[in-house]
Amino acid sequence: MQFQHFFMECWPLFCYPIPCPPCSGKETPVPGTFVQKPSTDNLLALNSAGGAAENKFKVENINIAELRKDKCFQKQVKKHLKDVEESKKRHQKLRDAIQKQQQTSVDKLVIDNSKQASKKKNYQLATSSNPSSSVNSTAAVASRHPSLSGRASDPLQLVVNNSDGQYPNSNSTGVHSARECGDKKIRDLVLNQTDEWSNLNRLHELEEFELRKKQIREDYDLLRKLLLEAQKAQMTTLKMRFEAENKELKQSQTKKSMDDTKLVQQDKGIKTKAERDRRVKELNEKNVKMFVEERKRLATKCRRHEEQLEKRHAEQSEGLDKETAKAIEMEEMNHREALLASSRPESIV
Repeated sequence: MQFQHFFMECWPLFCYPIPCPPCSGKETPVPGTFVQKPSTDNLLALNSAGGAAENKFKVENINIAELRKDKCFQKQVKKHLKDVEESKKRHQKLRDAIQKQQQTSVDKLVIDNSKQASKKKNYQLATSSNPSSSVNSTAAVASRHPSLSGRASDPLQLVVNNSDGQYPNSNSTGVHSARECGDKKIRDLVLNQTDEWSNLNRLHELEEFELRKKQIREDYDLLRKLLLEAQKAQMTTLKMRFEAENKELKQSQTKKSMDDTKLVQQDKGIKTKAERDRRVKELNEKNVKMFVEERKRLATKCRRHEEQLEKRHAEQSEGLDKETAKAIEMEEMNHREALLASSRPESIV
């Protein structure tokens, strides 16, 4: 009976470690008790759990190619293609109208020159076959109204311009001069039309360039908007994951605190209520300290992941801005090369 009483008094010593002297600050188990050391499997399990927790908060990079597949972006691309086609049709319609107008002007001038040369040739043939008509022609010049004198369209003006007062006897001289005059008018008209056609093409190229540059800016503005929305969604998802993790941590901490208190309450080795209350208080203080550290570590991890994600988002936005500037620069370079290639005047005649 005495042995049983002694065993019951000494039982708490076998259940709890005996602290060493204050100089060591360590705890040593009572001789005869079993001390469990962490095994390699447990360490691997802890490492795998930590890796799984890190993967849980891993966020994939946003792919710009995937953003281009967005419904809004595809709709804008179709609209831009439609605008380009309408611009090309409008320019082609205007070129066809100018081409038709220029061809009509050239044909009309050629016909007028042919008629004028034919009239001069017939008139010279008639005057050369009837010399007496030159005198009558001279008299007719003197009797004509002053408003008709001095006009290049007046056939009788040839008599006034002739030093002998008569038409030349040779028919070829007048015909050649008429042809030369007509050819000069045609050349001048063709030069004017060539300048007009070249200016029209340069204007169309400039309009197409401005349209393409505007569309590039609109495309990248929409991509930037979609990128910001995706980045905002990623940040919201990350915060929601940490909120869920924090909630799980609080639940596990509450459960641990309740389980530890229950174990102390059920410990039959504690005889007095004061000892039990002291043990519960010490356990609560220890748990509170541990719980605060766990929550601090979680908050630090959350802040670290958010900063890393913000840095990645800033790099993605900067990369998109560089891509925008590069696309516009490439379009400007292509436009300059097109202007150099079309610097030679073009003509449709």
